[in-house]
Amino acid sequence: MKYFLNSIITFLIITIMLFGWSISKNFTTNNISNQIEIKSEDPKIKLFENEKSRTLRVAVLNGCGERGIGDQFSSFLNNSYGLIITRTENAKDEDGENKFDYENTKVIIINENNTNIENMLTILGMKISDSNIEFNSTIDFDEDIQIIVGKDYADFINLNK
Repeated sequence: MKYFLNSIITFLIITIMLFGWSISKNFTTNNISNQIEIKSEDPKIKLFENEKSRTLRVAVLNGCGERGIGDQFSSFLNNSYGLIITRTENAKDEDGENKFDYENTKVIIINENNTNIENMLTILGMKISDSNIEFNSTIDFDEDIQIIVGKDYADFINLNK
């Protein structure tokens, strides 16, 4: 009888241990799959849609001289916010030569009528009254705004996200 009771107790202990292991494994598996789902969704912020669902068309110009920053900046704006990037290239001076001496990031607003301009400035931590904001509706490009990325890009946006 003693062996019979010991066998039942051992069986119950093993059953409880397997049950605990199963619950802990299921719990950790669900947490990992939930994290993967959140990362794979990668929702875009709807900050740039106005009443007509018109988005902001953006040109990104590398004015800091650091190789690849314009492409990273464009990818960040497109992937995170769904902005239409019309072109990504080096900033140029009046003679068409590359210009990489922008200490501060500069924004040139071409289409003042797009209500999403202020949303873009908010993302960059700027205000429409800042000194590095310029209005120029005479530029003949198919874009609403130009962002000339200066050497201070790391101060207002983290491209490693």
